[in-house]
Amino acid sequence: MPKEFPSLLKAFTRECLRAQPSNIYEFGAQYFSELQAQQDADAAGDSGPRRLSPAELQELLSNMFHEADTDGSGALSLNEFKEVLKMADLGLSDRETKYIMAEADMDGNGEISYEEFIPLAVELVHAMYARMDAEAARAADEEDARNEAKEFLVHGMKKEEVEAIMSEIFRKSDVDGSGKLDAVEFQKCCKDADIGLTRKEINVLMHQCDVDGDGTISYDEFIPLCFEMLTEIMKDELLVEKRGNDQLNQFLESIWAQADQMQEGLLDPVQMKQALVHADLGLNKVQLHSVLSEAAFDDQGLCDYMKFVPKAADLIYRMLDVDAQLERRAAIEQLTGFDPNMVKGMSQAQLQEVLLAEFDAATHGAGVISMQKLMPVLSSSQLGLTPNECAALVSVGEPVDGKVDYVGLCSYAFYVLQYIAQEGAINS
Repeated sequence: MPKEFPSLLKAFTRECLRAQPSNIYEFGAQYFSELQAQQDADAAGDSGPRRLSPAELQELLSNMFHEADTDGSGALSLNEFKEVLKMADLGLSDRETKYIMAEADMDGNGEISYEEFIPLAVELVHAMYARMDAEAARAADEEDARNEAKEFLVHGMKKEEVEAIMSEIFRKSDVDGSGKLDAVEFQKCCKDADIGLTRKEINVLMHQCDVDGDGTISYDEFIPLCFEMLTEIMKDELLVEKRGNDQLNQFLESIWAQADQMQEGLLDPVQMKQALVHADLGLNKVQLHSVLSEAAFDDQGLCDYMKFVPKAADLIYRMLDVDAQLERRAAIEQLTGFDPNMVKGMSQAQLQEVLLAEFDAATHGAGVISMQKLMPVLSSSQLGLTPNECAALVSVGEPVDGKVDYVGLCSYAFYVLQYIAQEGAINS
């Protein structure tokens, strides 16, 4: 199998996922025809030096060496030797030429003999060709990763979505209207965006966006650079080996066991979510709640988290895997009879209004509800929520003294239920 075949197949597969062709054979024929035409055009326009085989290289250098050796001594000075390499037009940089000269002058006498030079030069030049090929392949891999990152981008969102969210949160955080945030404000801004930015991503953004080094981040510095920098971070992550399911299993067991202060093997949705947030896995808010929607909770709203770990690890691994998310996006675009703007037969505003009225009725309009009452209200809702949907919405709550702001929960419920509905439609 040719060594370049896997990358070629990967690129073709990615294009198929993006294009979703009705006839993959016709699409493939056109794709590879265009690829061949591009390669032919590149070859025709290539004005660089031709690479020689070892035999060709030995003959060329031997002839040039003897031509330069006018006194027939069988040796050349370093300057004469450098001119030979330059005239040979081997496509080597000055640094690489100096390296060959240093290696060839093995006896250190300031001259290079034919016996020293020819065998070693052939070997060194071809070793450099191999290194140049490896560097070119590495650059191509980086470009592929960068293109994948830009296509999928940050935590399932495209450029316009990321910039809109970050712009809104930035302006809300800029309470004095100065157009700038200090380091603490900027970190809080990024966390409040709830798009799953990790600590590493926030730190990189903070340090690289402070262009003028004054310790603050301005709107004008940040927004134009945000997308490209996050793309670069994601590119780097694509080039390293992804965390495997086994490691993720152990990791989830560890963080949930630490959250289980009573050591009963049981946690409620809020405890499980908070542990995932602190784990800094890079999941956005909707993804966190959709993971918990797959957990099994008992009558007291508690989950045997050790039993849930394998399923949770698989769900999270797919959410962090770029190829899986590209497939998910393509699958959503291919769904028929599915309206992404409707959940439970309602628009976002209608669903929010129904939930808000039900919570107001249960609390006499208090604006907050106890954790004990939260699940019963959701379970009896006219929306006909499933137990898993109820658990996901419970995890949205951020309890303060045992009470949850249900107004904020109602405003966010649509997005959580929308994600769950999409998953159900894809897997049905």
